[in-house]
Amino acid sequence: MYRLYGALLFLAWAAVLPCQMLMTVLKRTSLPPLRERLGHLPAGAAGGGFWIHAVSVGEVRLALSLLPSLRRRFPGAPVHLTTGTATGRALAATGGAAPPESIAALPFDLPFAMGRLLDGLRPRAILILETEIWPNLLRLCARRGVPVILVNGRISPRSYPRYRALGLFLRRALPGVSLFGMQSREDADRIVSLGADERRVRVTGNLKFDLAPPQADRQGVRRRLGLEDGAPLFVAGSTAAGEEPAVLEAFAALRRSHPSARLVLAPRHPENFAAAQRLARAAGHAVVLWSRYAAAGSAPARASFDVLVLDAMGVLPEIYAASDLVFVGGSLVRRGGHNVLEPAALGRPVLFGPHMENFRAALEALTAAGAGFVARDGDELGRLLLRLLSDRAGYAVASAMARRVVEANRGALDRTLALVEEALAPAPAPGLQDARP
Repeated sequence: MYRLYGALLFLAWAAVLPCQMLMTVLKRTSLPPLRERLGHLPAGAAGGGFWIHAVSVGEVRLALSLLPSLRRRFPGAPVHLTTGTATGRALAATGGAAPPESIAALPFDLPFAMGRLLDGLRPRAILILETEIWPNLLRLCARRGVPVILVNGRISPRSYPRYRALGLFLRRALPGVSLFGMQSREDADRIVSLGADERRVRVTGNLKFDLAPPQADRQGVRRRLGLEDGAPLFVAGSTAAGEEPAVLEAFAALRRSHPSARLVLAPRHPENFAAAQRLARAAGHAVVLWSRYAAAGSAPARASFDVLVLDAMGVLPEIYAASDLVFVGGSLVRRGGHNVLEPAALGRPVLFGPHMENFRAALEALTAAGAGFVARDGDELGRLLLRLLSDRAGYAVASAMARRVVEANRGALDRTLALVEEALAPAPAPGLQDARP
C-alpha cells in the first residue's frame, strides 16, 4: 500500500511541478523551493530541537503563538517550521521578536525526502498543526522513535466523509502519531473512529481562543487611514472568490444610511486582490490598495477611498482593531469559514455566512451569546450591519459578550504544552507499571 501511495504521489508532483514553474514565470514570483521539497535543510537550520508543521496562514499564526511558551518549557531547543503555502511562509518570516530558527517548505512525503530532513534535524518531537496526515513521515518517525503530536486537531463534518473513504489507509498511518490533541470531543470521536488509539487521544480545546489580541492602537490606525470621528469602518476579512458582490451589496446599503462609512476588503488569497479591486470599482466606489496607501508615509487628513483593498498579509488583525463592523469570509461560499475569534477577542460582534463548518464550535458559542450573526446573502448582511449600528445598547452587549466567549474558552495552550511534555516523557520500564512500594 505504501508503494502505491508513493508512486501516486510521485506522479502527482511530476505533473504539478511544471505547472507551478510556469505560473511563477507568468506571475513573476519565485520558483518552488525544490531543494527543500527534496528534504535539504535551509542555511542556518539546527538539529536537536522541534519541527513544527503549519500548512498555511491560520496554522502558522498558531505555531508562532506556541513558540514563546515552548521555548520557556524547553530552553535552548531550536525550532524548524515547515509550511505548505507562500503566504504561510511569509507570515512565518515576520514572526515577531522570536521567529523560528529556520523555515522551509514541507518535503515531498517520499521516504528519501522525509528521511533526509529527519537525518538533518534529528528532532526531539514533531508538532503538526490541525489535521495533516503524511503516511511516510509517520512511518519513518515510528521507526526512529521520534514522537509526532497532532496539535489543535479537527475533523469537520464536511471533511469526515472524505477521511472515512480513506479508512483502510488511515488505520495503517495513524498509529505513527504519538498523541492527538483534538479541539473538541466530536473531533476526538471522529479521529478514533478513523483508527486512532483512543488511549492516545486528548481533548485540548482550540488554540485560536488563546491567541493574544493585536496590540494595535485603534485610534492610531483610524488616523492612519484618514477616518473622521464617528465614520463607521466595515471590515470584510478573509473573503473568498464569489463573496465580494454580496459584501459590496451590504456596503451599499450601509452607505445609504451612513454616507461616511468605509469598507476594508481583505481577500484571503493574494491572487484575488486584483479581482476585488475591479469589482469595487465597477460598483462605483473610489478604491485604493493598502500597499499604495501605506507607502504614502504620512496620514491623510481625510480618507481618500470608499473601499480599501488589503493587499498585504499579516495586517488584518490591526485593521480589525480599527473596525466597527466585521464580516468573516469563506462562509457565504462553501469554504468552511475562517477565524471568527480574532475580531471577537477585540470585542467586535462578528457576522458570517452559513458555511462555517471549520469553526462550528466557535460559531455556536458566539451566536448563543448574542455576539455572532449569520447572514445568508448580501441583503441580509446589509440589514444586520444597519441593525448593529442603530442599536447602541445592543452593540455594547454583543461586544462584551464576544470578549467573554473568547476569555471563557482559553486554556488550550497550557493543555497543548502538557501534551508535548507527555509525549517526551520517558516510557516506564517493562514490569514497573504495576510495581508496588
